[in-house]
Amino acid sequence: MNPSQLKASILSLSEQYAKSRGLEYKKYTTALIFKHISDNFLNSSFQNIERNSELKPRLNKTHSNIKKTYEMQSSNSSNALLMNVFCHSKISKWKGIRDLFRVKDVKPIFGYKPGIPLKNGKRDRTEIDLVLADIFVEAKLTESDFKVKDFETVANYHGFEDVFHPEKLPKTDKSFLNYQIIRNLLAAYHFEKRHILICDGRRGDLIKSYYDVVKCVRSVGIRKRCDVIFWQDIWERVGKDIKEFLSEKYGINSK
Repeated sequence: MNPSQLKASILSLSEQYAKSRGLEYKKYTTALIFKHISDNFLNSSFQNIERNSELKPRLNKTHSNIKKTYEMQSSNSSNALLMNVFCHSKISKWKGIRDLFRVKDVKPIFGYKPGIPLKNGKRDRTEIDLVLADIFVEAKLTESDFKVKDFETVANYHGFEDVFHPEKLPKTDKSFLNYQIIRNLLAAYHFEKRHILICDGRRGDLIKSYYDVVKCVRSVGIRKRCDVIFWQDIWERVGKDIKEFLSEKYGINSK
């Protein structure tokens, strides 16, 4: 399924979800914007966020394309989906999730800025979607790709040539493709983390793009610390209420 098809599917499901509950929203071409952020969340997850001073500030992340709008209002937000799952009040009790991510406990950190070192002595200020124990997580849903970035900017990352075979990375005449993955794998390298992409199992394009970058990593050890987990894998290991929410609102269920 391509990004446009998945967006259309989630838009339709989200509108049905909103109408069935009498929720207020504004409909755009590719997404639904809920009037109230709480309406884009499962109640159990939202209440847990509201009670937690470390989680609550993440709700203030602004939407990159719509003025005076928060990202967490969007039906397409991968970050809202991420928080719905990992902020659920019972997340720490789901052994299946701990086993899937190979962690002893689930204590999520959202929007973490590790400060990846640059060759010019400065640090990159880009954020990691989720930190979970020893894992840096990149979450995707309907995003079309991992973005592009010019050669000079990417080459300015400290350790770039040590981690990658630059000549093998997918590129255009002037830019590297899949920039977000290149950057995140460099972050994982510098801070000795595993790296996981969470995406929809219907997005074969993103899965291919991810491994197109991973296979250009020089170290076998680093490559072994990279993995993809599907939202469908997560669905199979969570509680009944979040299962129903994910199925109804996003069309995410068993493989």
